[in-house]
Amino acid sequence: MQPITPDAPQRQRDPIKPLRVGVIAVVIMATVGAALTSQVTPIAAQTKTYDDFIDAVWKFESSIDPAKQDWYNDYWTKPVIESYPEVEYPGRVVRDPATGEPIQRHNLTVQQYFDTIGVGNLYDPADPNPDWEKIQASVINYLGFIGFQFQESDLHDLGYYDYETFTSNQISYPAHYVDVPVYHWKNDVTMFLDSDPDEVSEPMFVTDTVHFEDGHFTGKHDISSLEDFIDPNKQIYIIRDHFTNKYNRIVKGLESRGKDLADYLGTTVTWDGLKPPISHPPGGRSNSVMITLSGLLAGAHLRGAQGVIELLVDHQNPSDENGTYILQYVQDYAGYQTPFGQEPCAHPNSFPGSFGECQYATEPMAYTAATDYDELVLARVLR
Repeated sequence: MQPITPDAPQRQRDPIKPLRVGVIAVVIMATVGAALTSQVTPIAAQTKTYDDFIDAVWKFESSIDPAKQDWYNDYWTKPVIESYPEVEYPGRVVRDPATGEPIQRHNLTVQQYFDTIGVGNLYDPADPNPDWEKIQASVINYLGFIGFQFQESDLHDLGYYDYETFTSNQISYPAHYVDVPVYHWKNDVTMFLDSDPDEVSEPMFVTDTVHFEDGHFTGKHDISSLEDFIDPNKQIYIIRDHFTNKYNRIVKGLESRGKDLADYLGTTVTWDGLKPPISHPPGGRSNSVMITLSGLLAGAHLRGAQGVIELLVDHQNPSDENGTYILQYVQDYAGYQTPFGQEPCAHPNSFPGSFGECQYATEPMAYTAATDYDELVLARVLR
């Protein structure tokens, strides 16, 4: 496709003043990982709260885990991260002009990775108490997603941000990032006018990265600039509004298909039973996944409420730009409390408490990962 450029020259990004925010959705670290096991470690009864849910998603989305501080320090100057897309500066990916694909950088140290996502200046290995929330809120991934992996459309939908606009043939169009096929970005194209209904809901200038401009923040909750946005105490307003918005859109989307959320909560789906079928779920995850509200909210954060509708109604398993499937989020963030009602507990060693919260057995139990949840047999482990 030949790009259609706006009437005015395209704004040049200032490489001297990179955005101080962002993160990776998935980064492969050579010595870090968590394997699923067949035996559940005994823990005291506890509740997986909504705050726990937000913290867990924020930690993953920012790729910054305070519990790994010793690991960050050990590998601060040692190559340990296998690969991450090359950037001109944080949020400005470098693409292969022949394909539009991001060019990969290999064997990064933790320091190089932190610099790449815009938080190297916020972390000092000699500091025993880094401001983790500030670091997490300030991460910017190679596509420009910020902190909780927010893009312009997220903030626009919630009333925090107005889109930039450009004109073509004297018609004004909104301009922002959309996940479109990477071939659009061949030959160093960074913006084009897209009217393909399979890619956009209305004609707009699609950009190849997320970019926030100070003059376009609306001032809601006193968030009037990029600096306000990366304040973790203010970003939490957006996060909570974000999940309320996703919940409402899931409910309305299901209603438009003649369905009800209650039809699905507590049911199970399988990785190999969706489209595309995945016979070996990533990371050794169980094939069977219980549908819970917190899992659906996380899935909607990854692929929007429409992605959740596609999962539940159409048995689709859509993925994002990094190849992360929505079912991974639905599975990994299952069983947390939400402000939107009670839901079943997803963990095979858990049970609903008297107030609908998820609690955990105090004695170890074993389960077979391949067993469907609705046929799950819990057995006490012989000591």
